Amino acid sequence: MDLSVCGIDCQEACIECNKHLQEPCKGCNAIKGEIFWTQYLGLDTCPIYNCCINEKHYNNCGECDKLPCEIYFSTKDPSTTDEEFLESIKVRANTLKQVNQKNKR
Repeated sequence: MDLSVCGIDCQEACIECNKHLQEPCKGCNAIKGEIFWTQYLGLDTCPIYNCCINEKHYNNCGECDKLPCEIYFSTKDPSTTDEEFLESIKVRANTLKQVNQKNKR
């Protein structure tokens, strides 16, 4: 599994992203959060990636005691329902917490 800083499995997510790209996505970590959809928000970098890596210098959001934070809730994919979106945040947060607990051992 190639886990992004926000807990998304890039191997799965890149399949969807690649439908919108000229060349295959290498994953959020490899492209430093410069994901295709940020252009629609007038941004260069994903706000979650920017906060986690560039501002707080964490390895992933699981290191932050505010997980999930307001940034998570403000980056909803409009093609998902509210229920799907909230479940996605829950799964991603749990995944990151589990990964970080394993890394502490």
